[in-house]
Amino acid sequence: MTSASLRDVIHGGASLIAAFLLQAALQRVAAPVLLAVNVFAVTVIVFAVLKGELAGAVMGLACGLVVDSFSLGIFGLAGIANTVTGYAAGYVSRKINVLLPSRMVVFIGLMGLLDFSLWVLLTSVFFGQAVPWDRGFVFVQPLLTAVLGTLTYTLIRKLKARRDG
Repeated sequence: MTSASLRDVIHGGASLIAAFLLQAALQRVAAPVLLAVNVFAVTVIVFAVLKGELAGAVMGLACGLVVDSFSLGIFGLAGIANTVTGYAAGYVSRKINVLLPSRMVVFIGLMGLLDFSLWVLLTSVFFGQAVPWDRGFVFVQPLLTAVLGTLTYTLIRKLKARRDG
């Protein structure tokens, strides 16, 4: 294993732990906010943009299985949605320039919408379970995912530039 790939594994593990801790903190402070903010989708999308489609897919699998292990639903549901989203985010971000903040907001919003749509599709169509709409609060999720993801990406880029420069 090269030092770059080992660094990616360490960054991925640290990102997963940070997302889990943030999710746990939000659950204790304001549980309804969790329907509008998908911390794990932000982690998957930002990691995929930074590291590529394969790393995004692996991070999506890991984050999805963590989400599924703490939910009472079907195991693997979020894993599939996050894996596809991670791969798509990494692939598309390599093909088009999404580095400008305005493009990043739109891109992460669309990837958040993809993740949410896949989850709804898998939940309702394939597994026949009711989707918890909770008074429409969940429809804000792609927008808040886009804003949080863009802020996270910008912060990571600034910290990386400060460290390198």
